[in-house]
Amino acid sequence: MFFCLMLLSIGAAMDIQSFRISNRLVVSGLVLGFIFQILESGVKGAGVFLLNISIPVILFYLLFLIHALGAGDIKLFSMIGGIWGFQILCKTIAVSFLIGAAMSLVKLLCHRNLISRLLVLKGYVRQFLNTGRLSEYPQEFQGNQHVIHFSIAILIGYAIVMEVTY
Repeated sequence: MFFCLMLLSIGAAMDIQSFRISNRLVVSGLVLGFIFQILESGVKGAGVFLLNISIPVILFYLLFLIHALGAGDIKLFSMIGGIWGFQILCKTIAVSFLIGAAMSLVKLLCHRNLISRLLVLKGYVRQFLNTGRLSEYPQEFQGNQHVIHFSIAILIGYAIVMEVTY
């Protein structure tokens, strides 16, 4: 638990500082997860590991395509899946998205742009329904006003899941 928490904390700090999460950090976590899975399940652990790191990539590919979720966030979820397995991964995903939603709501309320962002969402959904095509979600940047560091939600979600589970 400690190593994963440490890696997620470093990843969140990197994300806050540079809006990027180092691939070296993620690879360190993946190597750790691979070793854990092999030690726990032998050769079968390699297959379990590959499955568990693939789940976030498959689940969140569309969110990545429309720039609603960053590649680093998906890799952090893969790292959790590789280290802890399917159940902890699924719980962490669920709790992280709830935390992320709360973070987003607070940010929208603080910046007083909840209604305008809901109108942007309405336009995006309407465009999708009319064209049947996914396009990049409109950013309309005013600084980083519309950005949350989802890695923080992942870190908090993981900590909550581990506290409740263990």
